[in-house]
Amino acid sequence: MTPRPRVVVIDDSTLVREAFGLVHPGVEVVGAWPTIEPLLEQRPSADLVVLDLHLVADDPDVRQGTAAIGAVSAAGYRICLYTDESRPLVLARCLQAGAQGLVRKSAPSAVAEADFREAAAGGAVLPPSLLSLTELLDRRGGLPELTERQRQVLSARARGERWASIAQRLFITERVAREHMEAVSNKLSRCLRDASPADLERMLGTGPGDLVD
Repeated sequence: MTPRPRVVVIDDSTLVREAFGLVHPGVEVVGAWPTIEPLLEQRPSADLVVLDLHLVADDPDVRQGTAAIGAVSAAGYRICLYTDESRPLVLARCLQAGAQGLVRKSAPSAVAEADFREAAAGGAVLPPSLLSLTELLDRRGGLPELTERQRQVLSARARGERWASIAQRLFITERVAREHMEAVSNKLSRCLRDASPADLERMLGTGPGDLVD
């Protein structure tokens, strides 16, 4: 039996923290706090940090958004955001800051748990909005290193095609399809890492003012 990944939950909702392990029995919750500070002080061994993007928004002393992502990433943790944020530039900045993926709070529990396990194992977990963003960056020349096969998998996932269907249609295994998507995610992260807000706006064809700090 595959061992359950060890997960830390950072969310300012008491209900989310207390119920996470019950709702997602396929993961082992090794820590749950409303802010990132206890995590950075105690440094538990974990495969994944599930991080709410917006934490206690009315408290200026609480690190949240990209500041929290950057601090947790610098501590050596893989991060999967747990949020319903959908603004493309905000999500791009989150990936730029060090998040490896994103799961919607509105997603069915079984789907969310599968994505958490995928992220904990090192896979790419990107919602349709981020996949569409990646496609847009590719079309605008922001991801020149993508192979044709990677573009095929990206396009299929952006349209909601299941892994089994992609594998069958492209005559590859599901594992290989997931590896192509992980490569796309890694290239996207490298593209975003050194991009300024102005670079993102230019690549996406949008105006200023849609970023988080």
